[in-house]
Amino acid sequence: MMTTSKTAERRGQRRYPVLWSASLSAESALAPHVLTCRIQNVSISGLHVLAETRLAPDTPVTLRIDRVGVFHGRVAWSNDEGIGIAFDGNPHRIAELIRDRLSTATEDRPPEPSSL
Repeated sequence: MMTTSKTAERRGQRRYPVLWSASLSAESALAPHVLTCRIQNVSISGLHVLAETRLAPDTPVTLRIDRVGVFHGRVAWSNDEGIGIAFDGNPHRIAELIRDRLSTATEDRPPEPSSL
């Protein structure tokens, strides 16, 4: 079993907790899948999708994340906790889109009670 610190070392990128709605499209050997899902955390290299369906590692996927954009990637892992997706493409573009969405999400939050 991998410990939390070993998992963080393996990832190499800071993860940001989010709860974004998305749809995931995957082509498998048996049939295409289109899943409605939630993104639990995100980094410039990938993300964790909360989904009840398992997908085989290396399955190509397309993610349409509400108010963020469309991303292509591959399944890194899949288990009872969800699906890990590794992004394909330019990490700088991915970082820019994620940063923009995270800053918008912060602006959308109601003010803290202490600031009222």
